[in-house]
Amino acid sequence: MKKYFAIIAAAGNGARFCNSNNKMLVPLLGRPLLTYTLDKFEESEKIDEIILVVRPQDHKKIEQEMINKYYYSKVKFIIGGGSTRQESVYNGLMAIKEDEGIVLIHDGARPLLKEEMIVELIGMIGNFVGVIPAVPIVETVKKVILSNMMVERTVDRNKFWTVQTPQAFQLKQIRDCYKKAMKDNILFTDDSSLFEYYGGKIAIVRGSEENIKITTKVDLLLAEALIKKCHF
Repeated sequence: MKKYFAIIAAAGNGARFCNSNNKMLVPLLGRPLLTYTLDKFEESEKIDEIILVVRPQDHKKIEQEMINKYYYSKVKFIIGGGSTRQESVYNGLMAIKEDEGIVLIHDGARPLLKEEMIVELIGMIGNFVGVIPAVPIVETVKKVILSNMMVERTVDRNKFWTVQTPQAFQLKQIRDCYKKAMKDNILFTDDSSLFEYYGGKIAIVRGSEENIKITTKVDLLLAEALIKKCHF
């Protein structure tokens, strides 16, 4: 029977958040930010196992203050992350013992994911090897010459979408691609970029503007407002 895994990448240092502590531990309406993300996969009937990837120095604290306190029974492994997100996800993929299955790779700093997105991604992955959520760009986009910070041209924004997580893949294929990337010592900005580089084809589902990534303190305030209003 095919199993469904979720890898939650939560090993970033939160440098842009301007906080000396792990961003994942920052209170969001009285609870650690990461617990909102974990809730979505713990409560989803589609997910069998969760692999949580954290900074090694945060392992004990997260296990005690989140996993044990909130009883996340689907968290099968808490894995130490690497120096990059790519290395962290690789560690998570290598922790999965099965050879076949479906894996959803998600940013721990996206706490406002909805169950409907998990269901839609898993529904589509039966017809594709990789499926990602994305939203169309609504603002004007400029291509810039960075050396002198001048506008080169305005691009057609209708052709550009911004990518979100979770990103869903056939387990064997994405793990094989990650092994190649680590061997080739090539760094990518997200899982789908890595997958595309090695010939993988990616399908898109319409993401949600509410599925924000907490990068700055302004994002945290927005998340608080959305949780209060939309009952995430």
